[in-house]
Amino acid sequence: MYNEYKIARNKSWEVLIDVGIFELPVNLSSIAKHYNIQILSYNDSHIEYSDIEDGFSVKINGRYIIYYNSKKPVARIRFTIAHELGHCLLNHIMDNEITFRRNSETDNSMDIKEIQANVFARDILMPAAVLHSLNIASASDIAKICNVSMTSAEIRYKRLVELRKRGMFNSHPLERKVHNQFSEYIKKVSDTGNI
Repeated sequence: MYNEYKIARNKSWEVLIDVGIFELPVNLSSIAKHYNIQILSYNDSHIEYSDIEDGFSVKINGRYIIYYNSKKPVARIRFTIAHELGHCLLNHIMDNEITFRRNSETDNSMDIKEIQANVFARDILMPAAVLHSLNIASASDIAKICNVSMTSAEIRYKRLVELRKRGMFNSHPLERKVHNQFSEYIKKVSDTGNI
């Protein structure tokens, strides 16, 4: 299980580095554009799904398309899109296959692909080493600076506290690269005190 976790975590770092993301909140459209992944709302695509579905991805002729429910709050849409980017970039979807993102952010019955997509989304939207260097002191700070829901921010903050106890920051070469990439942003936010 830890190996699957590491694959998703490392992929999030690789994507942040590859796309050249250097500030929060992470621009998900730039990631999608970089990897030639199309993002459409249900309204834009004239797809009718029940309100219980947050979004899904499909791969058609080798090209990924992410659909999301625009009736959800923006912070939730961001997590859904990041989650679906995880499915795409972790190669979870076969041609003409669909993955659904349901309403539960804490569903314990998820399979490994869903767990990996959640880890990817968390780490792409809320990189721990960056948050640590910003001296983030609460879940509400994370929600504000990363433009994520309080539920996502609380889950990330709990993990951030655990990582602080263990001193587990910048120990992986990819994480160090991500941190270095964000260094000007970290300095700017630290200098202004504006979280």
